[in-house]
Amino acid sequence: MARGRARRGWARALLAGGLLVAAQVQAVDPDAVRALVADPAHAAAPGCAVAAFRGGAPVLSVSAGLADLKRERPIDGRTVFYAASVSKQFTALVVAQLAVEGTIDLDADVRRYLPELPAYAHTVTPRMLLHHTAGVPDWLMLAALSGASDWSTLDARQIMALIIAQPQTAFVPGSRHAYSNSGYRLLAVLVERVTGTPFAERVRTHVFEPLGMRDAFVLDGARPTGANVAHGYVPVGDGFEVRDTYPLVSGSGGVMLSVEDLARYEHDIEVGHRVWTAPVRALMWTPARLSDGGLSGAPDGLGYAGGLRIGQRLGQRVIQHAGGAEAFRLQYLRLPDRGLAVAVLCNRGDRDPVPLADTVAAMLEGDTLWSSTAQAAARVGDYTNAALSLRYRIDAIEADDRLHATVFSPLTPAAGEPQVFRPDDAGGYVAEDPVRSIRLRFQPEGAALQVSMGDEVVRLLRVAE
Repeated sequence: MARGRARRGWARALLAGGLLVAAQVQAVDPDAVRALVADPAHAAAPGCAVAAFRGGAPVLSVSAGLADLKRERPIDGRTVFYAASVSKQFTALVVAQLAVEGTIDLDADVRRYLPELPAYAHTVTPRMLLHHTAGVPDWLMLAALSGASDWSTLDARQIMALIIAQPQTAFVPGSRHAYSNSGYRLLAVLVERVTGTPFAERVRTHVFEPLGMRDAFVLDGARPTGANVAHGYVPVGDGFEVRDTYPLVSGSGGVMLSVEDLARYEHDIEVGHRVWTAPVRALMWTPARLSDGGLSGAPDGLGYAGGLRIGQRLGQRVIQHAGGAEAFRLQYLRLPDRGLAVAVLCNRGDRDPVPLADTVAAMLEGDTLWSSTAQAAARVGDYTNAALSLRYRIDAIEADDRLHATVFSPLTPAAGEPQVFRPDDAGGYVAEDPVRSIRLRFQPEGAALQVSMGDEVVRLLRVAE
């Protein structure tokens, strides 16, 4: 069978009883999607694989670019990409399985399983590692500060030494959210300790093999080989250079997979439930709460659950996670209420997969997804903090995304203090007043507003209309 025909064929299929059977008709023009990821400026360039799934069945598969420039090998449905932080959900999956069966106590002191860790002043638990609320410094940051630049040269022993060398957490565990690759590296080691098997083997036997993810594997210290493995590239001058500098250890990253693997993965989430059982799903899809009751998550208001960010975006409930190494960029987006998932896997460091995935989702969903204007309008209203007698009235968000607010408190005039905020680079807003560098972050569905200045943070709740 010709490569092109095989590529189209799998995209019209789903996994059922180990066989591929016909799925629903593709909803968008593949050439329109291909135009989003193609590089007309170069005769030979790296690129992306894009896939979409509806109800667990593939409805779209498009690829453009080369997996290997030297050998002129094109990207297709079975091209294997380094998944970077998209790997975290697979680490969380095996941890959730072990928690459900009672092998791991998510709320125990992590030193029960990893006694070589420092005796932190406050207890760190596996659940905190899972949700990035432990405060354990990020090993990638520690390595960079120590002069490392090629992550593939670091082994598991060196990484563990970096983590153990930090005697205390960065904050009281459970009180804040701070994304840390150390937490997921420690979870991988924890899995090895309680099961007595290598982490890569555990993922293979308890996730990949049961789901038929035949191309997927987990790195275990050695550089990946195989005809389907993509190189990563960065633009240099008028061309591209190989940058396979990603870490060869697992937990925080380390999964290698194809979009065909994700087809089987999606089928289990939506239909099969062999790995994604109800108890596992509950652990994977429940965002953490901080010790003050606030949502643990990124500044854009998406909470963090089991290796996945969950909340409201695009006018929909979303479940997503991006991934990035120097030359690989990925986004895995799910709209669970729509039964839709979109995956974008790129082997070039200058591609941003997040807007690509959003665009493909919009092409499939049309007017169902909110425009940025509709999202902004949903945030207009009053937010209050009773303890401070503080009220922020979000008056409008303009077409240029500038936000106009009026602040009311015992310290402002009766008419309030008007302020203007501009978008920042972290999904929120920063005051245009250079004297008061106040930042705003909206929580999911505009239910709350986080106001911060420096390290001080105040949370205001939306006033019901």
